[in-house]
Amino acid sequence: MKSLFAMTILPMVALTALGASTPAQAVGPAERAVAQCRGEALAAFGAGEVRSHRIGEIAGNSRRTRVTIYVTADRRYTFECAADAQGRIVTAAFSPARPGGPQLAAGAR
Repeated sequence: MKSLFAMTILPMVALTALGASTPAQAVGPAERAVAQCRGEALAAFGAGEVRSHRIGEIAGNSRRTRVTIYVTADRRYTFECAADAQGRIVTAAFSPARPGGPQLAAGAR
């Protein structure tokens, strides 16, 4: 007789390994903030300028999410961004400032 483990867990593992999707997860404020901030940061560079980028930190509360993104292009930039609960960018700035471009601020886009 097969064990309960083999009858329930193993088929689920096999389906996952074959690429079967898992139930969709709701997108929360942090995910929206990261997506918006990443888009804003990468839009400040031309095509092919960005060599790499990574999310450094996600923090905040129920009203605002702060995201720090590190972007490597001609040099390493730190992009600080804050988005409200609906995912709209409230503040955004590069450090050091992008050459030839203005510092981004709330409502700039």
